[in-house]
Amino acid sequence: MRNPLISALLATALLQACAGLLAQSSITYRAGLKSFTLPPPTSGLVEAGPDYRVMFEQLAPTANRLIAAFSQPADLEILRAEGGAALGTYALVEVPRRAEFNDISPEQFKQIAESMGTQFGASVVATLKDQQDEINRRLKALNSAPGDVTLDKPVQLGTLFSKPDACAYGMLMSVSTGNKSKKMAMGLTLLRVQSRILFVYTYTEYKDESTVQWIRTTDEHWADIILQSNK
Repeated sequence: MRNPLISALLATALLQACAGLLAQSSITYRAGLKSFTLPPPTSGLVEAGPDYRVMFEQLAPTANRLIAAFSQPADLEILRAEGGAALGTYALVEVPRRAEFNDISPEQFKQIAESMGTQFGASVVATLKDQQDEINRRLKALNSAPGDVTLDKPVQLGTLFSKPDACAYGMLMSVSTGNKSKKMAMGLTLLRVQSRILFVYTYTEYKDESTVQWIRTTDEHWADIILQSNK
C-alpha cells in the first residue's frame, strides 16, 4: 500500500501541475478590441509574459504588432539573465497594425490568403536586406547583439496547409550571427480569429526533412486549437 504522505504529496504536485497548465492555456491577449485565448503551440514552449515579451519585439516587422511570444524555458531564462539568447525553437503571434481593428469576412480572408500565397516567397526575398538591417538596428538599440545578423539563402516550402480561416506557408533560411550560422525553418500561418487577422510564426532549427514535417504538423495543430479556443 502506498504511503499516505507520498500519496498526498503526489496529489498536491498533480494539482499544482494542472493549475499551471490551466493558467498557461487560459491566458488572454488583447488586440483590435478583442480578447484572444492563445494556448502554447507545444508543451515545450511557454509565453514570455508582459515583462519580457518586449525583448521579442525586435523580431517582428514594423508593420505588425507583437501580442504573444513563446519560447523554450531554458532560452527564456538566458534571455532574462543576459539580455540575449540564440533561440532554437520559438513562436510569435502578431497582428497587422493597419488591419488590427478591421472585421474580416470569410470571403475577404480567402482573398488575403490567396494573395499571401502568391506573394509570400517573392516578398520575403525582395525585402530580405531591409528585414536584416531592421533586426540589426533594433538589436543594437537594446545592446543585445553579439554581432550583426545575416539572413541568407531563403528556400520556399510552399503551402503547408489550407483550410477555412487558416492557411500556412513555409520557408528555410540561413541565419548567421558573428561566427555562428544555423539553418532555420519557418512557418507563417494566417488566421481569421473572431473576424480579425492574426499572423502566427513558428521557428525551429532545421535538421532534416523531419523538421519540415514538424513545422507543418505543429502549425496546423496550433491553428486548430487557437480557432477552437476562440469560438
